[in-house]
Amino acid sequence: MKDLIWIFTCFLLIGIAWIFLWRWTYKDATNRGLNAKLWTLIVAFAPSGIGLLIYFLVARKQSFIKCVNCSNSIPTDSRYCNKCGNTVTEIKIIEKRPTKHLIIGFIISFLLAILSFVGFVINNEDFEFKSGYSIFLVEVNTNSKWNISYYKSSAKFSRTIDKKDNQPSVINIDASCDEGHLYLKLTQNDVEELVDITNTNGTLKINLSKFKNGEIKLKLIDKDCKGVGLEANWE
Repeated sequence: MKDLIWIFTCFLLIGIAWIFLWRWTYKDATNRGLNAKLWTLIVAFAPSGIGLLIYFLVARKQSFIKCVNCSNSIPTDSRYCNKCGNTVTEIKIIEKRPTKHLIIGFIISFLLAILSFVGFVINNEDFEFKSGYSIFLVEVNTNSKWNISYYKSSAKFSRTIDKKDNQPSVINIDASCDEGHLYLKLTQNDVEELVDITNTNGTLKINLSKFKNGEIKLKLIDKDCKGVGLEANWE
């Protein structure tokens, strides 16, 4: 339940941050005489922040004034209105709308979203970042198979299997390690089992009878290993 609250809070704050950003885009574009609706849509729906980048690199370099005759937006360096043809002899300044508070709201909401995500990570013991480097890594995951091979890695490898009606009952392990020591840790609530799989010399069967129905977490523990190969399957 706590995890759901952290996740919901994080996504809610991200949504609020984007609303602040979209409102800022609309007002900033309006202040510059741009097509505010169009640029807001571009910022809102272009993926990976590309729309916002384009807005800063392209749109915000443009500046417009109002034609005194028809109120059409025209570039500041134009001598004629491209709508009514009126000669630009005087400037009608576009009314500026305050936008600073929207940027502040965006920054605060985004920072709070980051803090909520950090809170989720800290309070979730099962959450892990699979960070680190790997040399010649190949990993294959299916419903009943977990194969890993690499020369050297500092990353963390884990996965979860779901035991139902006492199945699977056995995990078959075929593993080897040229250097170091390799272990497989099985965890379910307070039940743990640590198995040395440095070199199984064939297939090693791990009996799961001590584990109840439910999720069982498998974690590969690498102790200065090189040349690791792991083939695991369960039935």
